[in-house]
Amino acid sequence: MLEKIMKNQEKMQNDIKSVKEEVAILSYDQDCVYSVILESAQDLLEKIIYPTFDQFKETAKSFMEKSDINFFSSLGHRWEPFYHKKIRVDLTKKLRALRSTLCARVKTSIFEVCKVPPISIVAEASKISVWKKNPAISNSFRKLFDKVEEDEEDTYMTRIIKNVWPKKKNIPNLQIAWVISIAEIILNPNNENIKISEEIIKPVLLKNLNKIENNKSFEYESDSPERLEVAPKRLAAPKKSAVPERPAAPRSNKRITEIETSRKEKKKIRSIRKDEENDDDDDEADEGDKAYEANEAYETDEGDEYYNEIINIDESEEE
Repeated sequence: MLEKIMKNQEKMQNDIKSVKEEVAILSYDQDCVYSVILESAQDLLEKIIYPTFDQFKETAKSFMEKSDINFFSSLGHRWEPFYHKKIRVDLTKKLRALRSTLCARVKTSIFEVCKVPPISIVAEASKISVWKKNPAISNSFRKLFDKVEEDEEDTYMTRIIKNVWPKKKNIPNLQIAWVISIAEIILNPNNENIKISEEIIKPVLLKNLNKIENNKSFEYESDSPERLEVAPKRLAAPKKSAVPERPAAPRSNKRITEIETSRKEKKKIRSIRKDEENDDDDDEADEGDKAYEANEAYETDEGDEYYNEIINIDESEEE
């Protein structure tokens, strides 16, 4: 009988200990949890952009461990349920918000640098079709890697990216490829889409990232009757630059007059609301704006170094 009582007491003590641990987990400082969520989302936006479920979890685990090693160690096998209860949903939302805000900034930069009339992502298909047929759009698409001015080093793409990150010295290749992909999708006159969903952009992103990492350049053919494709050219030795650049080369096709946008059109750029469904990067822009404004150091900190070599394009010969 005594042995049974002692076993019951031991069980009760273990149950009480488990309850206390569970309470400690569930009542863990929410500010610390939010810090882990924010840092994880920022890291994923720079290094992965479109993470898998496992990448979400591993990134959060890494930042949780750095944030509070004692608490993380106390979780043990309870890390998984803690992640799903306290982190997973909010981390997914935060990354989407940050990504959609950054995507909106990229679009605004494209409209301003290329001097094309802005268009809403929720515009009717007929309006998008008319917009795509505007000669200024196809002209802007073809000259993305041309110099803005003959006596300047910046290409249009360089300007677009500098406008998105005006103070960041070195930008990851992945983010450079992402911006190039957004510009390609929006400005390609043979592409009917202007929405930037994960499904649409991923193949383009992988293609452009591969070009950067393999030191290939970017040029858009103007002679194709079906589709304007990316045509590789041989590159010069890498130079330190913010984005891929290509000196202007003579064209055989007749140059289309660039259409300047009025001040009124520029104002419209900033007033367009970004509103897409589900996983589109145009979702939750308002939430993302607040997050970026509250964490401006993340976006513009000149101390953020990536030590990546960014390619420079040589127009001398084609492959």
